[in-house]
Amino acid sequence: MLKLYFEKGKVILLLLLSAVMVWLCIRYSAACYRGIENGIGFCLSVLVPSLFLLMAVSSMIVRSGVAQRLCSWLTPLTKRVFGMSGACLSPLLLGMIGGYPVGARVTAAMHERGDLSDAEAEASAYMAVAAGPGFVVNYIGSALLNARGAGVILLIAETAATLATAVIVGQRMKPTSIDDRRTRSQRSHNLLVDAVSDASKATFSMCGMVVIFSAAIEVMGELIGSGDIADVLSAVMEITTGCNRLCGRYPIWIIAFFVGFGGLSVHFQIYAMLGEIRVKKPLFFLYRIISGIIAAILTYILVSIFPQSIAVFSTVGEPVQAGVSATIWGSVALVVASACFLMSITGGRYVRDSRVVQHR
Repeated sequence: MLKLYFEKGKVILLLLLSAVMVWLCIRYSAACYRGIENGIGFCLSVLVPSLFLLMAVSSMIVRSGVAQRLCSWLTPLTKRVFGMSGACLSPLLLGMIGGYPVGARVTAAMHERGDLSDAEAEASAYMAVAAGPGFVVNYIGSALLNARGAGVILLIAETAATLATAVIVGQRMKPTSIDDRRTRSQRSHNLLVDAVSDASKATFSMCGMVVIFSAAIEVMGELIGSGDIADVLSAVMEITTGCNRLCGRYPIWIIAFFVGFGGLSVHFQIYAMLGEIRVKKPLFFLYRIISGIIAAILTYILVSIFPQSIAVFSTVGEPVQAGVSATIWGSVALVVASACFLMSITGGRYVRDSRVVQHR
């Protein structure tokens, strides 16, 4: 009986929330329009150009089996540190290089191939969440804070926080059992076609989340206006917009916390990419908070040791330029893509206030 009342209450709550959302869409239709327009602009100008190639390359790497072979010899070390096989390094490392959604995409692809068990895939989903070097160093450091050194400090702290969180996850879960791994480990008949298809589906899902949260942020701005509460809520909801509002006004260690946390938009992007992998969302949320706290503490310590000169309000009234494709990671990605393409043949800028946002 209690369960029945709970189910009815949940249905009523969902109906009320749906009614409120419909009313907000009608009442603040202009704000929704602006948010959707901004979200689509962000996807077309930055998200797709920056992440699509990395998504395709990561899918190629997983489908070809290269990542598994390269990481297998590290299994004794990863079992001791993370309680997992060497395969867990693939989503973790590719996620730290590519940015927030790449680790989830690699985790899902490896789980589909049977290279990760259900338990290992769940643990990897908690681990492989990190901001990319381009977003942290080029966008936050150089573009927003006008201090590349501060971006480097943020990257060091975020990387250390990601690894520390991964150790916490692995030691807590110890997903060493391989009994639930899938017996099939299929190889793509056409590596390039399958990788592009994977990247297209993942990118489309990711863009949908970005558009929804961009609209929500605009509506939130209409409801509560500007101020500290709006800044914090913006960072909680969408990390790129949040950093745009926080940088130059708040201490760098606060920015580090939100970068480690990732924002709800990133969380939902990851949920969408994980597919059939089941994760406990409260636990995922908790690990993101832990990662943010560790990053904030490390950033505070590093800035105390290596003080940085940061221009206050450096992002106001001054156009920010940050290149997207001319990075070492882009070159590496192109080389790997070319190699995987050859294997397949032989084997069978979000613009906001004149600012160009680097990929995350």
